[in-house]
Amino acid sequence: MTHGSQTGSVRECTLTEFSSAYFAWETTINDREHRINHEIRVPQVHLVLNDGESRGIVSTQEALRLARESGLDLVEIAPKAMPPVAKILDYNKFRYEQEKKARASAKSAKNPQLKEVRLSFGIGAHDIETKAKRAKEFLDEGHFIRVFITLRGRENVFPGKAKQTLETFRDATESAVEQPITQVGNKIQVILKPKK
Repeated sequence: MTHGSQTGSVRECTLTEFSSAYFAWETTINDREHRINHEIRVPQVHLVLNDGESRGIVSTQEALRLARESGLDLVEIAPKAMPPVAKILDYNKFRYEQEKKARASAKSAKNPQLKEVRLSFGIGAHDIETKAKRAKEFLDEGHFIRVFITLRGRENVFPGKAKQTLETFRDATESAVEQPITQVGNKIQVILKPKK
């Protein structure tokens, strides 16, 4: 009877320890955004090497072998693809960079700034496209943008052309308008904001 009681006690302890260990393991996996190494259970993956080169579809075992030989991790970065996309990389470094970007994005969203973009009166389509691309980066970070054109000399006779340029620029950034086009002295400006 005593022996049975001891066995029961040992068994109960073992199950408790097992449950704790399992819970810790499950939490570790669930806390991560990506499955890595032997957590990847699919038979095949579309493999991308550390330098960005695609190796196409390979067996997961082969991908794990290549990752091991490189001293890196195999990380499932697109689990819903068929087959999933996995990349060989340093997972700790990858996670650090992801968190760093997320923090920077959150900080920008909380502290929007007013950026300025100056356009020339006779700016060409290519230059508008280039400056609009940079402006979109600011908008994506949650910032507002003041876009302005300074009219000089005879350009003051053609404010309509400057306004049209600002409208073209606004369309190129796919943004919303915080403050419509206005003219103050020899400057014509518009303030843009991110679309919700």
